[in-house]
Amino acid sequence: MITTRFLRALLRGVGQIFLQRSAWCGLACLVALALQSTVMALACLLGALAATLLARTWPDGQALDDGLHGYNGALAGLGAMVVLESGVMAWCMVVLAGLLATWIGRIWRERLPLPPYTAPFVLVTWLLMALSGPLALPLAAPAPPAAAGLGFMADGVLRGIGQVIFLDLPWAGALCALGLALSSPVVAGCALLAAALGMACADLLGLPEAMAGLGIYGFNAVLAVEALRPQAGRRGWWLLLAAIPVSVALTRAFQLAGLPSLTAPFILGTWLLRCAHTWSSRYALPTSGR
Repeated sequence: MITTRFLRALLRGVGQIFLQRSAWCGLACLVALALQSTVMALACLLGALAATLLARTWPDGQALDDGLHGYNGALAGLGAMVVLESGVMAWCMVVLAGLLATWIGRIWRERLPLPPYTAPFVLVTWLLMALSGPLALPLAAPAPPAAAGLGFMADGVLRGIGQVIFLDLPWAGALCALGLALSSPVVAGCALLAAALGMACADLLGLPEAMAGLGIYGFNAVLAVEALRPQAGRRGWWLLLAAIPVSVALTRAFQLAGLPSLTAPFILGTWLLRCAHTWSSRYALPTSGR
């Protein structure tokens, strides 16, 4: 029987992709996915469902209720469907990837000092990509970019939010932004600003305009800013500003290396800046009091 508590945890698991403990945000993301692809929406939901059911067997009920065990499963389900052609094998991999990413996330939180963020999803998806050739798994055909409609800048900013969950339809990105606003208007504003600054940074660095317009240089910045925002406080504003060029530079580095970045630039950049903030706070010079 699906209880209200279970359904809330399931939707919060989707919302936690954007680091939001909000069932409404999770629901908006699922609607955004369905707007662009029903298959992707079902893959996300199935991955989150597998993750949430697995987490119910663990004793940490608060983390389950907060959706912390669901988001890597949801993302891994999406990743499996992006890599593989839709079919029985792909749907089986959605479940397996969701379970594996969730298990890795739990072990990570128990044994490693840095937060996992979306690292379990990235590792599982990279593993699937690496094994798809040797196992002769049917690969998904590259999807053509969704049609633009609001102008280059507006499309790029909205796509910069939507690309967090593999969406390049601007209206789908707008629904994701609405979900963030339902969680917190401040979060939504920061996400829009981060996506816009990511585009601006890419332009200043002379990076490919087409990729910038698809939100490729924005979505890792969106996640990094939200992950660092609670730690930054009033005096750590430099963390949020630094998160933009760091995430853009790391995204470009992965491109030049010929590697799929997924959300790895967000993870690596956030870890780096968290450590830098801790170090600067520890060794900061005392103030004069004036």
